[in-house]
Amino acid sequence: MDLEQCRRLKDVHPDKNIIELKFAITSKVCKSLDGNPETCNWKEFLVKASEFRPVYNISTLDVNNFSRSNSPSEKMLWRLGCYGMVAFELVHLLDQLRLESLLMDIKEYEPIVIIKQPPSHKNINEGTALHLHIEGKGFPYPRYQWFKSISGKWEKLRAETNHIFKIVNARQPDAGTYCCRLHNGNQRHHVIFSSRTSVSVITPMQEERDVILYDVRPFRDGEENTESTDTSAKKAIPESLRFEARTKVALLIGNADYLADKPLFDVPLADVRLMKSTFEDLGFRVFSYLDLTKTEMKSTIDWFIDVVKKMGKDVYVVFCFFGHGFEESRKCYLVPTDAAHGYTTSDCVCADDVLYKFQRHIDPALLVMVLDTCRIRNSNEKSIRQYAKSQAFDSLNEPATNGNTVVLYSTSRGMSAYQNNQNGFLAQFFNQRIKQKTDVTSVMQNVLEDMGKEMKKYKENQTPQFTSSLNEPRSFYDIIRPCSETTKAYDNINAVFSPPPSREVFVPGANIKLYIECQADTLNMMTIYINTRTLKECDTIALDDIDIVVETFSPNFKIHSISMVSGRGKFEIKNIQKLRDDMLLKINVRNKKANDLIGDVDINLMKPLISRLDLWRNK
Repeated sequence: MDLEQCRRLKDVHPDKNIIELKFAITSKVCKSLDGNPETCNWKEFLVKASEFRPVYNISTLDVNNFSRSNSPSEKMLWRLGCYGMVAFELVHLLDQLRLESLLMDIKEYEPIVIIKQPPSHKNINEGTALHLHIEGKGFPYPRYQWFKSISGKWEKLRAETNHIFKIVNARQPDAGTYCCRLHNGNQRHHVIFSSRTSVSVITPMQEERDVILYDVRPFRDGEENTESTDTSAKKAIPESLRFEARTKVALLIGNADYLADKPLFDVPLADVRLMKSTFEDLGFRVFSYLDLTKTEMKSTIDWFIDVVKKMGKDVYVVFCFFGHGFEESRKCYLVPTDAAHGYTTSDCVCADDVLYKFQRHIDPALLVMVLDTCRIRNSNEKSIRQYAKSQAFDSLNEPATNGNTVVLYSTSRGMSAYQNNQNGFLAQFFNQRIKQKTDVTSVMQNVLEDMGKEMKKYKENQTPQFTSSLNEPRSFYDIIRPCSETTKAYDNINAVFSPPPSREVFVPGANIKLYIECQADTLNMMTIYINTRTLKECDTIALDDIDIVVETFSPNFKIHSISMVSGRGKFEIKNIQKLRDDMLLKINVRNKKANDLIGDVDINLMKPLISRLDLWRNK
């Protein structure tokens, strides 16, 4: 929202000091900012405030004092009010953090305006990625739903609810006409549609080039040879050497919620989301996971190898790990979330073993491993003297690295890896360079140079490093030439790992219908959207007075409520891989004003996503 829109408030003068706002508003803001993750908590609010107006900059000493209080946000808002912050500025900063649930109490409705339309026509080559981008502004924030015209009827694409519509590996059936619906309310005038886009998928044809024949006199054995003057070109002559992949796949693992080690909060999740989006833009099929135990990590890697192995040769494979790690005897170890206090190499997953497995069982045309971990020694391991003796022996037993293999480390041997408030430094710089149309080695070299320049601004010392046996100039940007094996493999994967279908359930005793939609963030993390629809005969309860609580009967995972606005709820479920039986949920509908239960309903989502593989079994 622009500043003019931030001034259009409900029952509040935009220039009113935030200290004078109603207690119900400020207490809700404080409760949210105190408990939010790092990307949208009170500290990030302070960062945005100081960027907005330098007068709102608060010293580090005061920030540390705020942290020791029961409610740092309350202290922060009082100080900012003393500095002159007013209501519309508070709204602007909450909008910067996209905290819609807090703004609902103070911000007026803003109709949707489309500020970026998708193109009317788009031609893409078969095997490349299709992206349709639309952007709208309004309040509440626009929700998106993509449609495709099939046999003259508009069919809803259930899983496509982002402002960017993506098809990783476009094929002929993906050609057609697409359209996006934007809405930010339950009324007809709250809905707007984008312009239509006609998509054509073209099968690339290699163009023949002329062969130039020169009038020459060939000689054989020192004498003029006139046996034949007929010359013809049997194949087209390519302009340059171009590599193709049968398919491109990436396995991403981010560990943050550790049992014994320092938690990494939301940074690995942010890194996984960032790299997942980028790799998908490059045509990769991405398999992403969060917070895996040792058994789950090993089972996931073995399953991934088994799936990719069935796709045949000429496969590009990327493996990324974001989380705690260490180096011992010249080998990198990845720490699983269940590693106990005093963990050693036996409690962790050896990255070198993972690399060897990929090479031995898949033999990819390109193999890239990205390790965003520390490479310091583990203090729980044996002494330095024993380490020195074993180092020479271990170096002789390291598995040989096949050609076209590149390993990128976030830091050098004996050094730590660091992060900012949003992402790890490696993911940040790697993401900026990965889309270059150049070979992988050049990408890695550019990442090292970029980080070398940037890290001079920080007190942390982090020097990335990479090893390469790239003997062909292959790149992440190489096009995909699909075949029947990869198509069949992806069809099987889609059938197994699709999120539960959308459904509509009736809440007995409440005259309310709930529309439930599930979306997969990763293969073991799912977001559930619940939209309340009151029936015509039910006019005693306003949507703003409805609160939804989702409970689970399984002790293996928890449900986290992200937001609850006007009868619409967003709930996040993690650790789905730990599910041993069907996912049973109880949805409670409550009246916020009366603080009583209106009705409840039980739903069964079966075994969604990766839970069907039973990765928790120690196989």
